Amino acid sequence: VLGTDSFVVNLTSGPVVEAEEPGEVLDNRLLSIRCDISKNKICFNACVDGEWGKEGAIKQRYKVNDEFDIRMRCFEDQFHIYVEHRLVAKFAHYVPMNNISHVYVNGDVRLYGVSWEGKFYSVPYAADIPGNFYVGRRLFVSGLVPKAAKQFMIDFHAGAELACRLRAVFPLKKVLRTSRLDDRWGPEEQVGDREFPFKRKQTFDLLIHCGEKTFEMLVNDCLFAYFDHRIPSGQINKISIEGDISLLGVHLK
Repeated sequence: VLGTDSFVVNLTSGPVVEAEEPGEVLDNRLLSIRCDISKNKICFNACVDGEWGKEGAIKQRYKVNDEFDIRMRCFEDQFHIYVEHRLVAKFAHYVPMNNISHVYVNGDVRLYGVSWEGKFYSVPYAADIPGNFYVGRRLFVSGLVPKAAKQFMIDFHAGAELACRLRAVFPLKKVLRTSRLDDRWGPEEQVGDREFPFKRKQTFDLLIHCGEKTFEMLVNDCLFAYFDHRIPSGQINKISIEGDISLLGVHLK
């Protein structure tokens, strides 16, 4: 956030969103999210054929130099809108969602990233790792934790071996890490005295970076754990994810 005025995030039916000449016809704003920084609120609306609908709003405070995270998840009949990883609004479609062709952002902000996911992931989820998980590679996992979640697991496989298992256990509020080599489970490590990084009914972004000697694990850009390699990371050729989680994105770089 760069200033104290406002910024907008719009899903539109075309690129013409702000009038450059009087009387110019604008494309439909099928979802308009406006963050009014001076009034500490975020407003939701739509404008179809020049007519605005009924506006909704929530309280949300931002100040200059704050970072923000806004997400929209599209279902058949409505959007689910997440602000700072919390579901804050459900917004019904005014017209079919396949009319959306553009994302428009403007105002007192500097953008660090815009991503567009386009699929639902089934759980359990499994995928091969092309070229294996060598030093320097990163795994990105975005998810939504259900209301009654008990646990979920992310496994790194090296053939028949399990090089690393990350298990988030919600009743205990612990993140456990271990391995299984030669059919024997290794010692289990806990996250320590750091705050449990996952919350029910909220989204999260998990990054696992493969270092020379350890995995570095971050949630929502905050480092929370390390796990020393127990076999060479270059042998890891598959990942799997299961448990109480709605997957929003899985990417390997």
